[in-house]
Amino acid sequence: MACSAKCQGCSNALFVGDWLEGVLPPQGAPPLVEVRFKGHRRDFFWSQIDPPLTTGEWVVVPEVFRRSSDTPPQIGKGYEVGQVSLTGYLAEKRLKGARREVPPDFRVLRRATSEDLERWLQARKTEPNLLKSVRQLVEALGLAANHDMKVTDVELTASGTTLICYFTAKERVDFRELIRRIGEELKVRPEMRQIAEREETAQLGGIGPCGRELCCSSWMTHFPPVPSEAARYQGLSLNSTKITGLCGKLKCCLNYELDTYKEITQRIPKIKTLRTAEGEWRYLRTELLLERLWFEKVGEGKQVCLSASAVRELAQKNDAGEIPPSIEPYCIKFPDLPTRI
Repeated sequence: MACSAKCQGCSNALFVGDWLEGVLPPQGAPPLVEVRFKGHRRDFFWSQIDPPLTTGEWVVVPEVFRRSSDTPPQIGKGYEVGQVSLTGYLAEKRLKGARREVPPDFRVLRRATSEDLERWLQARKTEPNLLKSVRQLVEALGLAANHDMKVTDVELTASGTTLICYFTAKERVDFRELIRRIGEELKVRPEMRQIAEREETAQLGGIGPCGRELCCSSWMTHFPPVPSEAARYQGLSLNSTKITGLCGKLKCCLNYELDTYKEITQRIPKIKTLRTAEGEWRYLRTELLLERLWFEKVGEGKQVCLSASAVRELAQKNDAGEIPPSIEPYCIKFPDLPTRI
């Protein structure tokens, strides 16, 4: 999707491809659009723009601010410039997943003009200096030392009236004095938003150990928790730094195949010992994705590999009181490795 602002700093990775965006919506389709702003911030707006908006277009919307996570959003005095990321039924589906309601006055004002985009770019250019000033105020008020508060990023609306400050902190912070100082010295209305470690990393971006851009900063729109069981199911050590992401938390990608590992685990028989006329065989380990189990002959150390179905069959015979003469018919035969010359 072409960016008419020519800022060369946007990423289309978070946009959803709508194969029907070139087809006019049917009568009665929801006139709802999702608008993306800086980073992962998004909001939903009603649109009566004619012709209908399409994904990737730049629009002007009213400024939305939230006093707290418990209060509903309100319309501010300024305006913002954002890019349409979803339209129609796809936007409605995303809204249902977010479990939010869009007030009637949340409406797209117009398509963005070149003047709107120029003001938006000027706002982006002033953000580094604003970030530096906010961080200096945090240091001066002792919030960094006493509460481990760290301002990670700021976002100035295109109208220049509101400054959104993203910060992390290990405990609740009383930043009323900070808000007063920001308003007096920077001449903007500050809005403080506390984010978690994963959101901070998503804003900063980076390259993962896989060699690709971080999932959280490229295509993920929400960050579900990664339980420790995700590592246990996949046979990974919880003490290993290899399963920890740049945010210091368990990698999000551990969740991707968790359902598959759970499904396979349910198919693997929970057998500790097998018996044949040759002796007793003790369980050693499982190759989960291959659905193979390794056993060791008690007293000798000989190891054999059996498929999950073979283990289940042999265990059923043992439970019925049958002792097969040998374990060899049930074993997986591996080809001999060529001898190195």
